[in-house]
Amino acid sequence: MDWQMSVSRAKQRQAASKINRAAELSRAFARPLGGWIATFQEAIGMSAPVLAERLGMSRNSVYSSVQNEQAGTISLNQLDKMAEAMGGKLVYAIIPRDGAVEDIVMTQARVKARRIIQRTRAHMALEEQTEGLRSQDEMIEELAGEIAREMPRDFWR
Repeated sequence: MDWQMSVSRAKQRQAASKINRAAELSRAFARPLGGWIATFQEAIGMSAPVLAERLGMSRNSVYSSVQNEQAGTISLNQLDKMAEAMGGKLVYAIIPRDGAVEDIVMTQARVKARRIIQRTRAHMALEEQTEGLRSQDEMIEELAGEIAREMPRDFWR
């Protein structure tokens, strides 16, 4: 493996570590029912008219922003402005739905490995060469491990 590949792998491991840490931290909180804007307002005791004044917008615009957040249509930029106006800070992350980054990579590696193994076994069956082969699942796991380590260019295709 050349030095560029090892630098790339190191960057990938660092990014995976950062995302896995964020995923662990995110389990401690979920988006409140009314959304973060309304919850933060409630927590600090700031009314919508005061927030509107700080933002230089109408009270209706604040209410619209709260509704947009609840609907999932608010922009990150708008949410950040709202947070700043209340003395808060917007924090966001993209994290795995379940498990760790490595689980996502291994799932994709297994998909690719399964395709290769099934294709190979089909050819071998046509040539009657299947006797003595390890189980398909064992072969898939072994090949998936290799594919995940090598991360070929077509990995996500």
